[in-house]
Amino acid sequence: MFDIFEQGIFKKCTSSKAIGCLMLLQMALGLLLNFYYLKPILTYNNETPIELLNTILGVATLLALLVSALNLVFGLLLPKQQIKRQFRTFRVLVLLATAGIVMCANEYAQLSKYVTFLTTVIDLQPDTSASTLELIRTSIAAGRNEAHFLSIFISSTSLFVFYIFLLRGRMIPTLLCVFAIAAVFGQLIAVGHTFFQAAIPNIIQLPLSITQLVVPFYLLIYGFKSDEFLLSPDSQSTH
Repeated sequence: MFDIFEQGIFKKCTSSKAIGCLMLLQMALGLLLNFYYLKPILTYNNETPIELLNTILGVATLLALLVSALNLVFGLLLPKQQIKRQFRTFRVLVLLATAGIVMCANEYAQLSKYVTFLTTVIDLQPDTSASTLELIRTSIAAGRNEAHFLSIFISSTSLFVFYIFLLRGRMIPTLLCVFAIAAVFGQLIAVGHTFFQAAIPNIIQLPLSITQLVVPFYLLIYGFKSDEFLLSPDSQSTH
């Protein structure tokens, strides 16, 4: 009986550590995506060979979908006892995470149009004025940007619900969880500015960067606070 209990604790701790590792992986892949793979496309200055753009786009798309899919994995790795107790919240989390993946796919479909424009602009230039080309570029870029910020908004909402789930289950310290929720809410406000053609106040996004480092390290070191409670005989007898 004791061995079974210890195995249960191990599984729960492994789940929390897996989420912590994947959160760090998500951040690392996001930085790689934004500052390495997308940079040659979004700031194209004729230095990157045209033939490489489609390859860069393909790798960037796969990375972006993986980053987005991790939000869904976070939910699926949550302790099953907590999922049973908060099934409605869990369902919302899964729906939002899935919608985030769809929005991410749409964003990169829009980005592919931009890459197509870049790869054909040389052929168009002799017969098309510079002002017309710039108008086309601006229009395509605007469509991609709208899809991008909508994708971020949905993914951030998914993360918001994830922290609500942790707070309701008392799975990490309340103060840390409340700070994380406030940080994600700030991110939603910042991204929401783009829907009104306003500039993003970057300072509001700073707390999210902090929590995206602190929370995973907490999970790696301490795990979920509710692990022992969920596996106690009294708690299991109530389900």
